Amino acid sequence: MSLHIVHFIGPINQHSVCTVRNLCLQALQSGASEIALHMSTEGGNMTAGFALYFFLKSLPLPLTTHNIGSVESVGVPIFLAAGKRYACPGTRFLVHPLHWGFGNLVAADHSRVSEWRDCLDFDAERYARIFEEATDGAGLKANIRGNLTGNARIFDAEQALEAGIVHQVVQARLPEAGTTSHWWN
Repeated sequence: MSLHIVHFIGPINQHSVCTVRNLCLQALQSGASEIALHMSTEGGNMTAGFALYFFLKSLPLPLTTHNIGSVESVGVPIFLAAGKRYACPGTRFLVHPLHWGFGNLVAADHSRVSEWRDCLDFDAERYARIFEEATDGAGLKANIRGNLTGNARIFDAEQALEAGIVHQVVQARLPEAGTTSHWWN
């Protein structure tokens, strides 16, 4: 068995998602039998985040995620892509209203504004479905739909355990030298 650990700390954007994807692909080509993603992220771009979620779900081997700081916004669905999920004591998860930046946009017509609203609603619903599917069977059901359009919600590590976001609260430990490979972003 060859464990490969991808270390990811930073924002979710097109560049970081491509880097994590490429590191996972390199791990596969290097003979990984399991990938662990140690992550801490403030979230970021929704489109890139959902792309990484679906990529991670496609991996042909076991995936573990470990919150090593804070997993926020679109980082939560990415974290939930794993079959085994852990959080270090003292970490947190943040679910908050989805938003987009408009860059250098100077003007928009009614149709474009309506399209953006529909896309935000779509993303909020798929975020909620991912959350519900991953946390099904949890002792405490967390209805996050209101948090995606209204007030934010923070789950500390113990609350995340109760809500089914994580399977165990445990300090991350790096294995001794041997069959483990490390990849970093």
